[in-house]
Amino acid sequence: MSRWRNPSLLWGFLAAYLLLFLVLPVGKLFFFALIDDAGSAFGGTFRLFFDNPLYLESLGNSLLTALGASLLAALAAIPLAMLLWRFRLHPPLVLELFCFLPLFIPAFMLSLSLQSLLGRGGALGLMLQSFADLDPSRWGLLGVMLIEAIHYFPLVLICLMLNTSAFSQQADEAVRLGNSWPRLLTRVFLPLGLPGLAFGMVITFLKTLDDLATPLSLGLTNLLAPQAFFRVSTYGAQDPLSSLTAVLMIVISALAWLLTVSFVQHGASRWGAVTAHGTAPLSRRQRRVAFACLGAMAAFYLLCYSGTILNSFARIWSHSLLPESWVWSHYLTALKNETGSFVNTLLYCGFAAVIDVIVGLAMAYAIGHASARWKKTLAWGAAGLLSVPGVALAIAYLQFFQGCSLPFFDKPLDAPWFLLPMVFAVRGLPFAIRVGSFALQNLSPSCLEIAALSGTSRFSILWRIAVPMMGSGLLMALLICFGIAAADLSSAMLLVPGEADAPVSYSIYLHMQAVTGRGAGSALALLTIAVVALGMTVFAFFVRRTRGLASGFWRIVFSDNLREGRGVRREA
Repeated sequence: MSRWRNPSLLWGFLAAYLLLFLVLPVGKLFFFALIDDAGSAFGGTFRLFFDNPLYLESLGNSLLTALGASLLAALAAIPLAMLLWRFRLHPPLVLELFCFLPLFIPAFMLSLSLQSLLGRGGALGLMLQSFADLDPSRWGLLGVMLIEAIHYFPLVLICLMLNTSAFSQQADEAVRLGNSWPRLLTRVFLPLGLPGLAFGMVITFLKTLDDLATPLSLGLTNLLAPQAFFRVSTYGAQDPLSSLTAVLMIVISALAWLLTVSFVQHGASRWGAVTAHGTAPLSRRQRRVAFACLGAMAAFYLLCYSGTILNSFARIWSHSLLPESWVWSHYLTALKNETGSFVNTLLYCGFAAVIDVIVGLAMAYAIGHASARWKKTLAWGAAGLLSVPGVALAIAYLQFFQGCSLPFFDKPLDAPWFLLPMVFAVRGLPFAIRVGSFALQNLSPSCLEIAALSGTSRFSILWRIAVPMMGSGLLMALLICFGIAAADLSSAMLLVPGEADAPVSYSIYLHMQAVTGRGAGSALALLTIAVVALGMTVFAFFVRRTRGLASGFWRIVFSDNLREGRGVRREA
């Protein structure tokens, strides 16, 4: 394989990419925020921020909301995960994919559905108005916490289940030998589940801190993300206070990730090494309890999204338990009038996904062939890109690329066609690296060696041998990165100049802000969820075909098992 390894060229390409699209824009953002006109650090801008009660309140509210959402999601997930562990339910791939859907659907869709359902004119709101005012727009910060916790609860649940399910049969055998379930739950389940719980909570924390649309849909502006959005909208991207707000979001996110990375590292090694082979079949009682729990969870989420479902079919729905009349025209309107937003989504997210696949595959190869001393550091450094907020990265790009043009074409680089896909690509890169590692496991070094020794050109070996071997992994990477980009609404709201350039997620948000457009917006939201579900179904098909049910989404995307997988194939 020596003919195929050129470390300096590969590392140079990766360094140039990260330098141009991450280090320099974020570095300029830090410099612009922390250095004043006189050249002193932590000068006037810093004092303006911390002397203003509104910004201090926004900082505290963002920390409180993100921490509260992650804690609420954990408190809801732990009892259910314990119950399912007690009855030895190993999550099937369908459940696994369902629980990862929050990564591919914006949380504001849940917010708008609950407002339609629980508002003063909604079905449940009318039924229960004599007991309590359930309108989410009147809940304040608690409303943001609850909506984010409900949205990311499945993610926290599956993290706990996948980190503990392999040991459920041993726990059942321990009970038969005289151990009590409370003792096993406190001394076995919680220590085993702590890495997965930490990962789920930190993702909930990071996504809540970066969420821009959900607070705005509830009428809340006293958080960091809305304040940065309004500063940029009012004063432009060169506003120092918006830069400092973005810097604080980056610092908070980075600290949250660093505080949990040790737990996540410990859990990743276990997820990559533990499999649940030879498990005993579930009894009838165990199946009933397990599926009753999952059925209740599915019914709860169906109820939560019933506001969007009813809105998509309602011609008139105001102060009545159910819509007064039903139509299909909202779906026809969404398909007819929002063709441009679908095309924009395909262009932005497709371009970003292709970049992610190329860069992620190169980075996965470089990390896989790095020395043992640097392998883990590089892998978790790349995973740390999850902590870069979309709002902060969008502001950094607006500052860094403003006024720049594409060489030889005189095309401005601050246009949506460039900035938005590149932001999507950077934020989806951690997932692309993990799936790239999985794709590289399918390569056969001996086949490549034989082809190289026979005189086949490098391009032919790459196109006719390597790419077909990695085909399923590359398709998985495209689907995952496309879905991650399509759900990144915070970046789109800052970088898209008008409705004509908006992707689907932003078009849904714009529709739902107008009373007359809620029907079409709800139909568009449900069509988007259907497309995401279809993509996940295709993903599940390829996972089953290439890896089997035991591997699943979690092991492919989040476990750093490139070296282990290659070793297994060589031994075979």
